[in-house]
Amino acid sequence: MIGSHWVMGRKLMANGTIDKWKVRLVGRGDLQKPGDYNVITSPVIDSASIRLALGLAAKHDLEIAVLDIPTAFLGCPLHETLYMRLPEGEFPDPYGRARPLVKLNTTLYGIKQANREYYEEVFDFIVDDLNLQGSIAAPGLFFGGNHGKANGVLIPAYVNDIMIVGTSVLVASIASRLYDRSKAAGQVPVPDTFQYLGMMGT
Repeated sequence: MIGSHWVMGRKLMANGTIDKWKVRLVGRGDLQKPGDYNVITSPVIDSASIRLALGLAAKHDLEIAVLDIPTAFLGCPLHETLYMRLPEGEFPDPYGRARPLVKLNTTLYGIKQANREYYEEVFDFIVDDLNLQGSIAAPGLFFGGNHGKANGVLIPAYVNDIMIVGTSVLVASIASRLYDRSKAAGQVPVPDTFQYLGMMGT
């Protein structure tokens, strides 16, 4: 069981004035009892693998799409039983309790399982739905087909940033499928597609 609290932030406009205030409910993961969350990190791609992906894109004139999922740690299914006490006085409780107890069905910011559950969602989509392989030597790197061919694709994943390297048709198809899956889960990726033209030495 864990506690929770509110975190307030502000979003600024370009001129420095306040655009809006944002409030979110955050789980106090530091209050969790030891259990299944011992492995809490998610594999991330290293810089060498990113350079490899960019080099292949430059060599074969491939398209690159980079997708940022801003709500990556919200809404992923939680595969264990976890209860949380809500902040005092914020929610009416039919039983008259000052701090109601709720069961979490999906992840929240702050809880220890968020990184792992998100990565498992990404892994399941890339491996099961797209039929790609995960690299053993470079965790966070996925590949399939023949690079430079119509079916060749390379996907480095770094926490909530996902890069897709392949032909324009394949990249658009995968980005669209990932967008639809994330949107259905309440997570909306922000795609930024561009053509990588080459590298210059310094």
